[in-house]
Amino acid sequence: MKFLAPHIEKRVLDSKYGLFIVEPLNRGFGNTLGNALRRVLFSSLPGAAITAVRIEGVFHEFSTIPGVREDVIEILFNIKNIKLKLHSREPKLLRLEVQGERDVKAGDIEADSDVEIINPEHHIAALDEGASLKMDLYVENGIGYLPLERERKPNLPIDFLLIDAVFSPVTKVAYKVEETRYEQYTQCERLILEIWTDGRSSPEEALSQGANILVEYFSEFTKLVPSATAQKGIESLEAREDTLFSLPIKELELSVRSENCLLRAGIKTVGELVQKTPEELLKIRNLGKKSLVEIREKLQKLGLKLKEEKSDTGEGGE
Repeated sequence: MKFLAPHIEKRVLDSKYGLFIVEPLNRGFGNTLGNALRRVLFSSLPGAAITAVRIEGVFHEFSTIPGVREDVIEILFNIKNIKLKLHSREPKLLRLEVQGERDVKAGDIEADSDVEIINPEHHIAALDEGASLKMDLYVENGIGYLPLERERKPNLPIDFLLIDAVFSPVTKVAYKVEETRYEQYTQCERLILEIWTDGRSSPEEALSQGANILVEYFSEFTKLVPSATAQKGIESLEAREDTLFSLPIKELELSVRSENCLLRAGIKTVGELVQKTPEELLKIRNLGKKSLVEIREKLQKLGLKLKEEKSDTGEGGE
């Protein structure tokens, strides 16, 4: 199998959605890459989130605040959906202090240069006349998902209410694999990858981050053998494919009828055979469906197939 260096095309791209087409890929690598990237994008990307809140006058999540239309549980839920970036390795404590009749939004949070609020119009609470809302918000970096049921950090005061947090900026990933061809190679695949984010990272940035995480892990496996040995293995696979394509048709050990039909049609090698579609073969005189089944079975034993035959890889994802 010759290694095919894929090209990545950014077909659709904005701040929250990206469609990427990766081709050509050797057979089987569409699902291999698609599934690995999907899992990493969901579980392993770093990000920042609000993980704890201290609200003045509130001691538990079942409280209510005079003059505030939402109860504390609703306020915590709204806070959880504030999207922000933290340009610092250390956690930050943000302050929100408002009063009077108004709609309180994420943009009302007092943030320094290390914190960037992505959705400043996001609703937090609605205040009636004479009401006030004062709170401190604990922001930190993390990876993946932080559950509500967890051990409290030693430096976090007891009056802070914990909330669960999603650090990954990726909200959805979908992929599918299609059959394609590249030059003389008929058993190639195309990976179509779609990524949605919440705006904290662009789809392009998320994909690059996810790929780098996989590279870091896989690079450790390459150290098991010298690079020259690994290259020799790749070259041997390429040589095997070239050898298969140059095999005479008679080496397939087809029935006399099938072999003669192919030879009369000018198909003398395996390489010439895999360039044909099933429809083209059925147009050959005296070559019927029974012969076509036989040809497919012989090619399958070599790990080959006819041009434009559908594979059973299907669509990826869980």
